[in-house]
Amino acid sequence: MIEKVKNGYTLNIYKDKLELSKAVFKFIESNIINTLKKKDRFKFCVSGGSTPKSVYQLLSKSNLKWDFVDVFLGDERCVNPNSELSNSLMLKNSLLTNFGSKAYFYEIFNDLKAGDEAIKNQYISKLFEKCGSNPPSFDLTLLGLGDDGHTASLFPYQKNNNVEDFAIFNEGKGLKRISLTPKVLSSSSKIIFLVSGSNKRIALERLLDEKEPPDRTPSKLIKSINQISIFCDQEAAKELEI
Repeated sequence: MIEKVKNGYTLNIYKDKLELSKAVFKFIESNIINTLKKKDRFKFCVSGGSTPKSVYQLLSKSNLKWDFVDVFLGDERCVNPNSELSNSLMLKNSLLTNFGSKAYFYEIFNDLKAGDEAIKNQYISKLFEKCGSNPPSFDLTLLGLGDDGHTASLFPYQKNNNVEDFAIFNEGKGLKRISLTPKVLSSSSKIIFLVSGSNKRIALERLLDEKEPPDRTPSKLIKSINQISIFCDQEAAKELEI
């Protein structure tokens, strides 16, 4: 593993996706253990997509105090929760299996008859109930990085990416989505980006570039008073100037 600090980010570079997944699993596992020594519950904001699935599978097999873990998605596609496009379904088949099945999970589209405003308000209400702060704050937020520079469902050149609200509806990759805003995501105690693959090289380079505009690379909207960590493999970091 290579560790570098660049423009406010701690960059952890691993040999391949397998080594990367194991490292992120260990990082999250340690955070859950240590936080629950000091607090009653661990509030965990997770991302969808294919990259974190192997991390979630490893976590599910760790005999942690899952009864005291609250899991929220940072974003979700506006699809039936049983659709193969649903982040919720992916979590149910990975993180929320084995020991992880004991965790509390808030499924955004648990009521298919509800309208957009009702879904959004229920989502925000549950965040306040579980997080107990304004804005709602997670102990750990795991974010992905799209090849276009998006994170959660904050896509390039969307005018509502950085509104004062806590959740928004957005369009991205041909699908309607709901997403937490930078206001919520940035308030997390710890934030990590998980980045894998050669197709993420340009997006990662832009994320680390101080001069990169956030309208083109919305992942730059995520700020923190604490150091943000980026966990990536050598394929993603290959052409970085570090």
